[in-house]
Amino acid sequence: MIKTEKASTRLQYGQRLSVPGMYLGLFHGRNSSKESMDNWGFAGPVLGPLRYCHTTYMAHLRLHFVSGEDAMICCHSTSLDVDLAVVQDLIEFEGAFYGDWTLFFVAPEECKRPDDGFRHKPRSNLYQWHCDT
Repeated sequence: MIKTEKASTRLQYGQRLSVPGMYLGLFHGRNSSKESMDNWGFAGPVLGPLRYCHTTYMAHLRLHFVSGEDAMICCHSTSLDVDLAVVQDLIEFEGAFYGDWTLFFVAPEECKRPDDGFRHKPRSNLYQWHCDT
């Protein structure tokens, strides 16, 4: 069994996670569902780890978190089940709207590595999904 630490804060899409599992990443954010986009928008949160993510008629997404602590950190929810609304093809989350989202798995070896004190130049914990390197 792999020992994992619990996340203490919710991360933004593109940051390296410290706990393995399945996550929903929200990105290409905007402040209004009617906002005209001239660029890629802003990065949204990474929600998880999840047991599952279920979509019904592209009207809402139901997330089921692995633990109540994760649901509280990510969505301020006391329930393991959290519903996200879909508004005009955008996922609404905490007053922002996201045009793109991805469901992805983070393996233990892909997690954030602990800080080390013996290197003169610390290794990078930056991580980008959707790349070939």
